Formats: sequence, C-alpha cells, structure tokens
Amino acid sequence: MTQTLDIPANERGVIRLFALSMTDAEAKTLKDNPTAISAALGGDLDTEFVEVFPLSDLEGVGILSYLSEGNAVPEDQLTPDRAKLEKLGGWVLIVFSQAFGDAATTLAPQPALTLIGTYGETRIDYRATETVTSEAAKPFTAPPETVKKKPSDAAMSGRIATIALIVLGLLTWAMIWISG
Repeated sequence: MTQTLDIPANERGVIRLFALSMTDAEAKTLKDNPTAISAALGGDLDTEFVEVFPLSDLEGVGILSYLSEGNAVPEDQLTPDRAKLEKLGGWVLIVFSQAFGDAATTLAPQPALTLIGTYGETRIDYRATETVTSEAAKPFTAPPETVKKKPSDAAMSGRIATIALIVLGLLTWAMIWISG
C-alpha cells in the first residue's frame, strides 16, 4: 500500500526530503528526466523546484548543514531527525513548496522513495513588534515649510529697471517702424 502525502494549497517554505532506494543508474535517470520525477512522486509538480543528487556531492558539508545553512531550516526542526540524517547515504530527492504552484496536491510516492522528513524554512516576520522611539520616525515631525522671503529692495529696483528698458526699447522700435 502506497502512503499518500496531502499538500495544502498556497503552501510556502516547506521542504520534503526523500531517500532514494535505487541504483546509481536509476537515480541518475530520475535526476535527468522531469517526467520520471513526477511519476516517482505520484503527482503533477514543477520539477524546477525538485533536487535529486547523491549525498556524496555534499562531502565536507553534509545534509544537516545543507538543510540548515543552505535552505534556512531551523536547527530545532532537524534535531529529532539528526541521527537518521547523519546515517543517510546514497541519493536524495528534495521537494520545495514552490513545486506545487500554490495548488492543493496529493502525492503518492513510489516505494523506492522514503520520506525522511518535512521541514519548514525560517520565515521572516515583517510585522513590527517593537515601538519606534526615534523622534524622526514619529508622524508630523517634518520641519515646517519655509516661509518665502520678500524680494530685497535691490532685486525690486533691478526688475523695475529691466521693465523700463524693455518699454523704452519697444517705443523706439515703434517710432522707427512708423517713420520707415
């Protein structure tokens, strides 16, 4: 009897780790064939968000560090499965939530796939939980609008002189045009 996994709609930040009980050749075929991945998991999913690799690729890092540091899985979630993860060998398959495209999905993995664990990524809470005490962050604390100064006497004299010269120039031009 095949065990099924129900994936809720709009799932975010969940990683499912499967151990593969198959030969290297079978695992390589699975890795290179998106249709085979969907068939092995028994569901329709976007294989761009599925990883298939041998644990030997993580030499020096290990699956625990790969999950915690590479995929933001909190250590406290990995602690219950630590012994199981440390003994893990061969090939693994990792399915990320994005593979389901926000749709509710039921997976029926083949017997060669053993679910090792389901882990949640650390999510950032963008809601502010602390009060902002900075004076600049308080509402209505912008500096008051600057009051426009009246033009100086020198500026007003210059404007009047400019207008007078323009009027005199126009009168001169009009006299030349009338006489010509």
